[in-house]
Amino acid sequence: MKILNVEANFWAALGLEKLLIRAGYQFLSCTSLCDAKKILIDQSIEVMIIELKTEADDIESSYTFLRLLQALYPCIRVLVLTDIKDAALLNFLAHEFHSVLFLTKKASLASIVQNVNTLAEKRPHTSTRIRVPSLSLQEFHMLKWLARYSSQQDIALRVRLNNKTISHYKRSICAKLNCENNVEFHHRLTQYGFNRTPVD
Repeated sequence: MKILNVEANFWAALGLEKLLIRAGYQFLSCTSLCDAKKILIDQSIEVMIIELKTEADDIESSYTFLRLLQALYPCIRVLVLTDIKDAALLNFLAHEFHSVLFLTKKASLASIVQNVNTLAEKRPHTSTRIRVPSLSLQEFHMLKWLARYSSQQDIALRVRLNNKTISHYKRSICAKLNCENNVEFHHRLTQYGFNRTPVD
């Protein structure tokens, strides 16, 4: 069985490769989602391991990639390793992608191998997400607009919504991400790469 690992950190990729080859898997590795798209055209991949956010990719491009992967290759199972701790964001993603397992990057190697084995055997997995508020699809898409424009009125004009609706989205998102002020909120958006995403 072939595993494709998308990991920007060379040493992390090498360690995971040695571990999974020892477990009997064929292993391919690349550093970005763009490279992964090229590999998927030529190779028959059964399991993918990706970072939710790499140095080259932001959360929105990772989300778009997972949507495309789910549509074009529904048989591929995905293990996502992430440092993101925002439960509302992780719950949104877990709800959107049922064939994806989310695991912290600090998980033990034994846990990673166990989860890869679960995906390889196509056993159903149970979500371990605690019941906390989740971002809605509209709120997730609003993140890029809130990151790029300082004025809610500018956003309202661009997305053709009422200014009060934009204000409601922002308050709801801030509450779900536990941001206490605008500085913390915009720091979080920058950290997740939303300000790098071009808005049309």
